Formats: sequence, C-alpha cells, structure tokens
Amino acid sequence: MSTPAITEQSLGKRGSVVITPASNSGDAVSGNFAIIVAGPEGVKFETGGLTCSNKTNVTAITNVNIPAGYTSYGNFTSIHVNTGSVEAYNA
Repeated sequence: MSTPAITEQSLGKRGSVVITPASNSGDAVSGNFAIIVAGPEGVKFETGGLTCSNKTNVTAITNVNIPAGYTSYGNFTSIHVNTGSVEAYNA
C-alpha cells in the first residue's frame, strides 16, 4: 500500500528547500510547493513575492514580518524572500 500524498507532504518525505534572500542569486525561487514554514528568525517576502494559485489575496502576507513557525498551505509556485528564511515543502 502506498503512502497518501498528503501524508508524504506533511512529513516532508517529498523533500524541501530552505529559501533565503541569497537563494537563486536573489531572485524568486520557482517550483511546486505545498507547505511553507517561516524559519527561526521569521520571514519577510518581497512585495508580490508569493505566487499561489489557490489562495485569495496572497499578497496580504508579502512585505510584512511573518513570525517564526508561521505555516501556510497552498499551491505555491514562486517564492521571493526579502529577509529571514522559509522552508518550502515540495508538492
């Protein structure tokens, strides 16, 4: 019996990437991410620095300080970090 996709995602079995301002030469990191978690110092995304096809008004959480541990679920395809770090779990 195979493991359900949601279990694999929530346990990180599909892998993840830690994104910082230095990631991808300072540009947005593209991929297919299901979960994002703010790093130990929190995170601040660039204005318009999140693309998520199934989240209304995702820009409301850009250009603001997000506390450490903040977790959001969705279909994230582009992430651009201004300060701090975020761990993005592969979908």
